[in-house]
Amino acid sequence: MRILLLILLLLPSLSMAAGPEKVATLDRNLWPYPIENNKDFNYASANEILSFVRVFEKTKLNTEAKITAFTGISNINLQSVEKWHLEIRQKLQQNYQNACDNCTLDNWDDLVEKSRVQLPAELAAWALASERFYLRYLYEQARLATLFPRITSEIDSLDSAREITGSEFKDGSFLLTYDDGPSANTVKNNIRTNHTQSLTDALRELNIHATFFVLGERLVSSKPPKNMYDEQCLGSHGYQHKSHQKWDEWESSLKMTRSALAEYQNAPYWFRPPYGQRHVNLIESLKEHNEKVMLWNIDSQDWNRKLTDQDVQDRVITLMLFWRKGIILYHDIYAKALNNLPQLQTLSSKAELTWTDCRLLPQ
Repeated sequence: MRILLLILLLLPSLSMAAGPEKVATLDRNLWPYPIENNKDFNYASANEILSFVRVFEKTKLNTEAKITAFTGISNINLQSVEKWHLEIRQKLQQNYQNACDNCTLDNWDDLVEKSRVQLPAELAAWALASERFYLRYLYEQARLATLFPRITSEIDSLDSAREITGSEFKDGSFLLTYDDGPSANTVKNNIRTNHTQSLTDALRELNIHATFFVLGERLVSSKPPKNMYDEQCLGSHGYQHKSHQKWDEWESSLKMTRSALAEYQNAPYWFRPPYGQRHVNLIESLKEHNEKVMLWNIDSQDWNRKLTDQDVQDRVITLMLFWRKGIILYHDIYAKALNNLPQLQTLSSKAELTWTDCRLLPQ
C-alpha cells in the first residue's frame, strides 16, 4: 500500500519526459550511523540494496500495461525490460553477498525474504526517504530499459566486448569520469579560474587518476595548457554534444576529436557517446582504431540546476553504496564536481574503497 501511495504522489513527474522532477535524491543525514570503516560501509550498503528490493518487488513491471503505466511510455521494448529486470536481480544478489561478507543466497527469493525483516526503529525516517529515492531511481532505470535500443543509453550494451559500464570492476572499485570539458575560463574580482584546471589540480593532490571526456570543438577553441591533464586520461566525447546514434556526421566527429586529442595524449582513446547514444557501426569504427566505449552506472546528475552540491553528493554516495562498484559520471564544467570531491575521498579512505587508475584500464 505504501508503494502505491508513493507512485500516486509521484505520478505527475513519472508521466513526463526526462526532467528534474524524476531525479532521485536522498538526504544522507537520515542514515543515523556514521561510515567510519569498511564494516560500516557494508552495513549501509546491505540496507540500500534491501530498500531497493522492497520497492522493486512491490512495483510490478511484468506486463506491457504495467510498464507503460509506470514509465508513461507506450512504445516499449518488453524484451529489453525483461533482460534488464533479470540482470539487476543477478547483480543485486551478488552485491548483497559482498555486503554481508559473502553470506549465502540461493536465489532471488532469499534476498526478498531478507528485505522483509523489520528494521530498527532508528532507521524509520531513512527507510521512508529511501523508498521514495528508489521508486524514482527505479523509474530512471526502467525508462531507459523501455526505450532501449530504439534510444540507446548506458542501461545496456550493444557489444559487451567493446563497451564497459563499471559493472565489470572488482567490488569496491570506482572510476571517476568527467564529461563536456574543457571548461571555459571565468573571471571574478580580477581572478581567473577554470573548473577543469581546479579539478585536475585537486585530483593530482589526492593521487586520483580520472578520465576526462572532452568535446573536440571545445578542446580546439579553448586550447588549454598541455599540462592541465597531467596524470589524468583524456577520452573522446565527440566533436559536438550531439547524439551519435542519430547524427549523420558521427564519423567526422570521431576523426576530428581524435586529431585534437593527439595534441595532448597518445591514442587510443575511450569514447563516451553524448547521452550514451550510439550504434553498432560506430562501435565497429572504433574497433578499427583499437578504441572502446566507456559508459557509466552511477550518474551524478550534477548538470541539474535544481540539485544542490549536497543533493548531488548524497545521490552519488547512495548509488556507490547500492552498486558497490562502477563508473561515476560528473561534468567538469560545473563546480559541483570539484565541491563533491573531498567527501568522496573521505568515504573512499574510511571505507577502504579503491579509485581505479584510468591509466591502467586495458584497451
